[in-house]
Amino acid sequence: MPETPPLPAEVGTAAGGFRVLSNVDGNLRIAAWGYWSADVIRAFSADALAAAQVLGPASIFVFDSQDLKPQGAEGQAAIRTLFSGLSRLPFSKGLIIRGNAMTCMQLARLLRECGVEKRIRFADG
Repeated sequence: MPETPPLPAEVGTAAGGFRVLSNVDGNLRIAAWGYWSADVIRAFSADALAAAQVLGPASIFVFDSQDLKPQGAEGQAAIRTLFSGLSRLPFSKGLIIRGNAMTCMQLARLLRECGVEKRIRFADG
């Protein structure tokens, strides 16, 4: 696998952003919060899917949406890009740490649209 440059640990502000945490075991955790600005959306579209490339057959993927607000069309498109990419990657378990009900409904719809609703489950924080 070609070496990729390290990803920023955190993108955004207290009002909206995300953090990518991967470990040597090949697991990946992405924490997202707030309402995303255009800069955050652009970074998420590129960085989240790039970070997901570490996932292998024994990996666990976690998307922590506890503090994420429902996103507009552009933010949803960025999350859709990640979920679509995940549909082609091997991983053993996927979890979304649930936040508010509206965000959960939005994420559930995006999972269905991308065909990964059976591979990624919602869990309480």
